[in-house]
Amino acid sequence: MKKKWNPNGDVAGKDGYSPFPGNTNTLVFKLKPYIERLETSKGVIPEFVNPKYADAERTRFKSPFRLECMMQDYPKFVEGGQLGFTMYPTWFCFSPAKNDIHAALDLWKRGMPCFAMASSEYD
Repeated sequence: MKKKWNPNGDVAGKDGYSPFPGNTNTLVFKLKPYIERLETSKGVIPEFVNPKYADAERTRFKSPFRLECMMQDYPKFVEGGQLGFTMYPTWFCFSPAKNDIHAALDLWKRGMPCFAMASSEYD
């Protein structure tokens, strides 16, 4: 990007914003403490399944589910370390187009983010 766009990299424009807007989840680790945590925990972190159901009775799956872990669990393994975060409103940094129109309508009725094509484009 520096060669093609700007030798200073991604710097704010006159309006104060990046010319490369986008959604991102960024997790940054200091390598030495991270390796120490991996050695202590043997790489084990709590896992869970997060099934998506196709019906209110929860008898049919909407899609296959998988074993997951959460990046938010990592700080539980850091004893006395420095941790920090930056938080933005959801619409500013996370607005995927991942739900069909029916799922989006159901989420909207429940007062939740729709994460549909229209809401993503709007955000």
